[in-house]
Amino acid sequence: MGLDASVRCRCFEEHRLKPGPVPYEDLYIDCDGYLVSRKLDEAHTKYDHRQYLARYEQLDDEFRKWMDCPCEHERSEYCSERITNWAGVSAFRDRVEDAGGEAEYPLLSHLLPDGNGGVYPVELAEPTLVELDRFIAKVSDVDEWVLCADDTEDEVWSSTDNGSFTWMCSFNQRIGMCGGKIFFDGPDSYIQTTHFRQEPIGKPDAHGSQRMRIVCLDQDAQTTAFDSIGPQGTPKVSREFYVTSRKAPFLYEGKYWTAERIRNLLVAPLETRNPIRWE
Repeated sequence: MGLDASVRCRCFEEHRLKPGPVPYEDLYIDCDGYLVSRKLDEAHTKYDHRQYLARYEQLDDEFRKWMDCPCEHERSEYCSERITNWAGVSAFRDRVEDAGGEAEYPLLSHLLPDGNGGVYPVELAEPTLVELDRFIAKVSDVDEWVLCADDTEDEVWSSTDNGSFTWMCSFNQRIGMCGGKIFFDGPDSYIQTTHFRQEPIGKPDAHGSQRMRIVCLDQDAQTTAFDSIGPQGTPKVSREFYVTSRKAPFLYEGKYWTAERIRNLLVAPLETRNPIRWE
């Protein structure tokens, strides 16, 4: 579950739709920015579901099928993006707040909705785009700290947080990243390191956790961890890990950048004069 969005093309306004099951004059754009049929819309209001299907099921099916590709654009979408999941929405808002919040980004702070549905007005697209580009320029200078497995160079954790950020925790230990170093904060010690080796101690417990000896390779220090550092699902064996840095790819998620998805959506209303539809 998450937030998707799209911007409708102008084929309806420019009379470039393919012939469909209802007359052109029966079509209109509803309050959520979607192309709908007056006849079917009114029938939905007039009849209950059973009565509606008895009278209009065939026409409804034909209309839905036509709407899959009513013009040269699939589903009449000029632009369509999966923004992020709801945790990503919160992360975006937090990042805007950290960068200056509503005082510096009054439109960007309130861009993403709390739920699916609704539209973002055309007239706000251009000034919001200006704020977004200014915001991206500011946060893209942040260093991203990345914990990698030495044998495979797989990325285990990453953080752009300059403060202390916990990645793993138990009842008596926190493991996380702080200022480009991994920290192990336990009842008897607090160690920070950028290069270390984990070594299994004994056998996994009944819940599958495997205690590890942590041997720092950038200093003469050792501690223990309540479980393997990861990545999740990999064998809990002796491995080396190191921390490296790179310029943060802004709100990176999978192969795509949340900021670029949002930017694509803000550009589309300038080209179509149609609002963003939150889905």
